[in-house]
Amino acid sequence: MSKNIAEQFVEILVKAGIKRIYAVTGDSLNFLNDAIKREGSIQWIHVRHEEVGAFAAAAEAELDGLAVCAGSSGPGHVHLINGLYEANRGNVPVLAIASTCESSEFGTSYF
Repeated sequence: MSKNIAEQFVEILVKAGIKRIYAVTGDSLNFLNDAIKREGSIQWIHVRHEEVGAFAAAAEAELDGLAVCAGSSGPGHVHLINGLYEANRGNVPVLAIASTCESSEFGTSYF
């Protein structure tokens, strides 16, 4: 059975040694969230705000060498900036996943 992009992406994260993703679940992250749950070895850490997720990922990256945070469409991407800036200032590697909805949904009541 063929794999969708989210499943392939999760395989890459697992091979990279990712154990956790800090994120707020949002519509544009549903495919990724589902793939992570089905794969089973990465823990989805639900945070109250994307900024918290980025700061948590920066702290984990400082301890373990690599971490991941995610933000969904629109403001979710912007809210990652302060934590990613902190990671950059600390010279620690954080992967930020900035998802969006399908372009056909732009300008609609998708959210």
